[in-house]
Amino acid sequence: MLRYLGLLWRRRFLILFGSLLPALAVGAVLHFWPSTYTATFVYERPLTESQYNVLLRRFYSSENLEKIADRLGEQGLADYAEKLTHMDAEQSLETLIRFSVSPAYPKRLLTTDPATSELISKFEAPLLHIEITGGSREIVTKVAGVITDNFEKVLPIYDIRNDVQESIRKFTTLAAEIEEKRFALTLDLQQEQAKLEKLEALGEAPSEGAGGNITIQFTDVQESREFLPLPYQRRAVQSKIIDVQAMLDSDTKKYAYYDGVLKLNDRIFQEIERGIPTYYTVEQFFEFLGGEFLECQKDASVADYMKSYIRKTQNLVQVNTRAGERPVVYPLPKRMVSRAVLTLVVFLMVTAFAAVALEYRSERGRSGRA
Repeated sequence: MLRYLGLLWRRRFLILFGSLLPALAVGAVLHFWPSTYTATFVYERPLTESQYNVLLRRFYSSENLEKIADRLGEQGLADYAEKLTHMDAEQSLETLIRFSVSPAYPKRLLTTDPATSELISKFEAPLLHIEITGGSREIVTKVAGVITDNFEKVLPIYDIRNDVQESIRKFTTLAAEIEEKRFALTLDLQQEQAKLEKLEALGEAPSEGAGGNITIQFTDVQESREFLPLPYQRRAVQSKIIDVQAMLDSDTKKYAYYDGVLKLNDRIFQEIERGIPTYYTVEQFFEFLGGEFLECQKDASVADYMKSYIRKTQNLVQVNTRAGERPVVYPLPKRMVSRAVLTLVVFLMVTAFAAVALEYRSERGRSGRA
């Protein structure tokens, strides 16, 4: 032990300067290196893990990043926009814009209990955080304005599109059900009308005398009406005809309503598809809905649907509730002391090993000469 201490003492200047100089260099570089600033926006938006992953895919999609980059370029932030569009992996993009939730989603453990798995999948994190990083306070402030505008006014268009697609599927199914049963109802109506014509052709039945005082009870008149006297049979058939006609009339009105709603939803969907490739915002979408609402006044039922749809869409957009309008922009700590100490320790070990190696080489040289 004393031998090694003596060896290190003889090489003390190598160890001292070899470890101190890199540590001082790291400290100096970090001191003069430009500070990095950050700001965090918090939204009160409950999200399940699957919904959160869909949100990330939408935000980090090349389509959406190009929209953001164009807006950043308009704000004089071409360098930041170039970084944003030239980063390949999502992990790299998170150095500039990072999403997180609190509390964090529970880890999916291996479990055979279906109830536990369902609870984990349904867990909703109530808070969504968006952390924006840049080279100065001014850059972070400008970038934050673009990012929050995109998150609050552009990304909801994708949710609106999904809602419209779901509505189209719903009303298409309802219209198809009417089309499917229309033939059967029409056939039933024709059969009942033919029965009524034949019953009317029979005329009035002769009196049955004493047998007319017999009371017959049926559990289902429609199924047992052939046992009724002719006048009652005609009434039963007429009643069935009225019911079938009422169903056909109701289905006709419903079908007209569904058809009107489908045409409206198709126009809405086409408008969204036209706008999505551009920086299309919810304000522009609501302006379009206002024009469509005026066109719907010719049909009161479709106009009522449009009112309901506008209100539901407003609720869908307002789900992004920001907690605070202006978060603090603060510099990220450079951690000069901790990094300098770490550098000192690393190079202290390296120079100590180098000192031992040099001393060993020197001893071999001396013994060789002897």
